[in-house]
Order: sequence, then structure tokens, then C-alpha cells
Amino acid sequence: MRIRGADEEKGDVHHHHGEYNMHLWLSPEIARATAVAIHEKLVELMPQSRAKLDANLKDFEAQLAATDKQVGNELAPLKGKGYFVFHDAYGYYEKHYGLTPLGHFTVNPEIQPGAQRLHEIRTQLVEQKATCVFAEPQFRPAVVEAVARGTSVRMGTLDPLGTNIKLGKTSYSAFLSQLANQYASCLKGD
Repeated sequence: MRIRGADEEKGDVHHHHGEYNMHLWLSPEIARATAVAIHEKLVELMPQSRAKLDANLKDFEAQLAATDKQVGNELAPLKGKGYFVFHDAYGYYEKHYGLTPLGHFTVNPEIQPGAQRLHEIRTQLVEQKATCVFAEPQFRPAVVEAVARGTSVRMGTLDPLGTNIKLGKTSYSAFLSQLANQYASCLKGD
């Protein structure tokens, strides 16, 4: 399966750590397709467990559909509110839910942006009237704080790894909902 970056139709394939956006788990569509593919392979390997595997897939798909609708409803009022993210991990999620990213600080979260890039971002924050800048719990937010300092832009945190989500049958839905809450918290100003 060949998967390109979420902004491919814009011709923007230079982001996402190369030609491909590897943040696949941030796409509800890819998650569903992955679950179906895993289901098919497991049925092939364990045909005696087909009924249980079918039930698990059906439950996952129903839960995903309900969560997707709930997240879509939560994020719908936020369309058009621009923001910057720490790194360009969120393309699939943003596209799926119609969010309005204005840019990112870095392509590779391990490499801090330089002074010129930070100046460009700060200028864009003001000129494009960004609502929020998002840091990530996995990385020091000092760069994000420095750029936002002295502006009216709010700071938020997005956790693309769902580090505090307990593993279980509802983990993926909890992850999608948590991310929606994180976006909404900053973009609404709650």
C-alpha cells in the first residue's frame, strides 16, 4: 500500500520526513483499512476464530464511526481558526476533520528550527492571525513559548502518541477524542 502525505493534492510532498507521511495512526480512514487488513490476515491464519475476529472488527468499526462523528461535531466550529503545530505530524487528522493549519515549526522534531525560521513563524503568527500554537509533551516547549511570547496567540499541547491513554478496546477512539479535545481547548480558548 503506497501512502503519500496528506497534502499531496497540493503538490506538497516535501514535508512529513520525506515523500510519505508516516503518521498513519492519525487517519481514521487508514486505521479502519488497517483493521480490515489485519482482520483478513488473522482470519486466514486462524480460521477457527473467525466469529470472534468478525465480532471484534464489527465492534471496532462501530466504535470508530461513532467517535469519528463525535470528533467531527466537536471540531466543526473550529474550521477556519488558524494555528501552528510543533511538527508536521497531523496532516491526515487535519485534512479528515477540515482543520486550518497555518504551518509547523519543524519537519523533524529532533531538530530545532533556526533563528531565521523562528522569526518567519513569529511574523506569520501575527500576520495570519493565528489562534494557537501547539507544543507536544514529548519535546521541550521552549521554542514554542519563545515564538508565542508577546503575542495574543494561545499555547496548547497536542499529544500525537496518546501517551496517557490506557491500552484497551477503546484506546484508538479515546486517542481521537483526546486529540480533538486538545485542539478544541486551545482553539476555543477554554
